[in-house]
Amino acid sequence: MGRAKIREMTPNGLSLLIVTILLLMIAAFWISYGFLPVPPRTLVMTTGMEGGTFAYFGERYQQLSSRDGVKVRLLPSSGSVENMRRLTGEPPRADVGFVQGGAAETDQTSNLVSLGGVFYTPLWIFYRNDETLNHLSALEGQRISIGPEGSGVRKFSLDLLKAAGISGPPTELFELPSQEAGKAILEKRVDAVMIFGLADSQVVKELIAAPGIKLMNLAESEAFTRIFPQLFHVVLPKGIFNPATMSPASDINLVAPITHLVVRKDLHPALIYLLLKSSSQIHSGAGWVHRAGDFPSINTQDFPVTEQAKRYYRSGGSALYDFLPFWAAAIVEHLLLIIIPFGIILIPLLGFMPWVYTYRNRSKFYLHYRELMNLDRELSAMDAPAHFDRLHERLDKIEEAVGVIRISVVFYDEVFILKEHMKMLREKLFQLERSSVVKSDIDG
Repeated sequence: MGRAKIREMTPNGLSLLIVTILLLMIAAFWISYGFLPVPPRTLVMTTGMEGGTFAYFGERYQQLSSRDGVKVRLLPSSGSVENMRRLTGEPPRADVGFVQGGAAETDQTSNLVSLGGVFYTPLWIFYRNDETLNHLSALEGQRISIGPEGSGVRKFSLDLLKAAGISGPPTELFELPSQEAGKAILEKRVDAVMIFGLADSQVVKELIAAPGIKLMNLAESEAFTRIFPQLFHVVLPKGIFNPATMSPASDINLVAPITHLVVRKDLHPALIYLLLKSSSQIHSGAGWVHRAGDFPSINTQDFPVTEQAKRYYRSGGSALYDFLPFWAAAIVEHLLLIIIPFGIILIPLLGFMPWVYTYRNRSKFYLHYRELMNLDRELSAMDAPAHFDRLHERLDKIEEAVGVIRISVVFYDEVFILKEHMKMLREKLFQLERSSVVKSDIDG
């Protein structure tokens, strides 16, 4: 049988091959369930203060995730600093949360990864004053709300006030949440408030529209971004509030950190994919200080970016999640992680199995062909072979052994070929025997 063409396998051989494949698939399922756990159905997200930007976006993630059968439990917090504590294990522990750039300490990032920056969080500085103030130092001696302990706004507000040289007396600092700060400035209990928020922030909207309240056009915005690399200079375009009334009447310069969507490293890959998909739907549109498509982004990060996020933003999501329910897609994706490496080994192995099957059947003849070859060489080397009975006995033993070989029917032609060779050798032996008898008669 030529090597270029492998014989068709028998039903028994084909059955063995199928059973082998099934066993390997069962092993892949077992490994998948044993070492790649099924995605949990609950995700804990730490957000921010009630009514704030983080809380608003947390609700958006909650709504989108519920469509795929994942329940997102939202934990209100004071802001980025508290979110970091929860993500690093302090109770109540969270799986995912919003963290502003610069809010994390270096030793806190080892077990966390980023799914990308999702939006700028502008720092709004509202104040009460008859005059227009364009420099932070102009608030010296004023009553300023900088946000509660554990919030990102408090951290950045203190940094900026210290840089402006007005963080100490006679300036009075109040640690009020954004909603309370908004009420306080409206009620004239404070002179200025520093809060984070987006266009959807109710407090920001109220203060923009409130009479007697002004928004500071921060002249030193660019300088602050050089001093604090986590901050970015953003511009509120003229007319963005109301193009019909051209409000605001001119561009307003602000500073803003980038807020990142941060998860624990041990979060299930399927849930990471779900968050990435939701992130693209929620944050890809235009905002007051950024264009459509600017976010989500992995260009500027305080945290390592997970490889899954890099692949997602580079080449898009998995097609499995587009055609299958979330849980089915998650299981299939995990199985592929097992099956593909198996396939790299299995496919060459399956291609090799027919050759092994063929060799296993043909090898049963090799020993007998070797005996025939030795016997043929022995006959060819002898001018007048003696002990014909012993030679016939050796050939008889070969015939007897061939007769009891158990072989697949598709290889049975090998048996007939071997028997034909034995017949030829037997005839050669008879000829030599007759020649020997004739020669003996002549010599006699």
